[in-house]
Amino acid sequence: MEKYYYLVITPESFIASNLAPEEFGHYLSVGTKKRLRSQNIFFELDPKKMKDIPNDYIDKKLVPYPDGEPKRSVFFGIYRVLEQTPLAALKKLYLVTDDGKVLSLESSKFEEIESDEVHLYQQFNPITTRVASKLLPHEFIRFLTDSKKPVFTPKVFFAELLLNELAIDPNAPLSNLPYPNPDHLRECLLKLHETKGKLTKTVLRFMRDDISYRTIKNGFFIGEKKNYLFYRFPTVEEMESKHFSWWRSALTQHF
Repeated sequence: MEKYYYLVITPESFIASNLAPEEFGHYLSVGTKKRLRSQNIFFELDPKKMKDIPNDYIDKKLVPYPDGEPKRSVFFGIYRVLEQTPLAALKKLYLVTDDGKVLSLESSKFEEIESDEVHLYQQFNPITTRVASKLLPHEFIRFLTDSKKPVFTPKVFFAELLLNELAIDPNAPLSNLPYPNPDHLRECLLKLHETKGKLTKTVLRFMRDDISYRTIKNGFFIGEKKNYLFYRFPTVEEMESKHFSWWRSALTQHF
């Protein structure tokens, strides 16, 4: 039976499975009896580009059940696994809604545009801080993974979120952005605008709930120092024409 290797972001772990990505994502979010409800994000891994995979352990544990049912998950790492993962080993990124719908994203080139806009970044790993920043995505990655500073991380995975008019004017209307405590968000953006030399401002210290996928601005970034991968998030028009089932699920909170 086929073997698949995954880097699961929520929570951080390495998992081997007999399930292909679509089935695996559905299993993570709703379980086998559909009694669970949870959003999930994960990468498929190329095992040939990984180091120190415990193949003997996986071969012993990843065995189908006697009735032929596939083995769904074998954990082979739960601690600091992101930093152990070479960027070259990352294949597609998968976003799963809380009712098990799965969207796959391919890595692609990111076209950065210089501007005076402030950015809003939601980090997922190794911390879940939400940060407003004057830095472009590749600059933000270098800033966080600079090992010459006392506070840094080997790798970082995050998404850029929508700010709309707030990216230029912190006093602009929030419109339909579903962020909690908008007054605090404005205060953070104003502080960032007004403080010369300040590059980042923490908006939320940790992510309390699942991310609202409709707040994704352009996509997801994972990187270290000068190297990074970008996974473009489809536009609303692309969602409605090509991924309608997933998009409808992402816009609905299921209980």
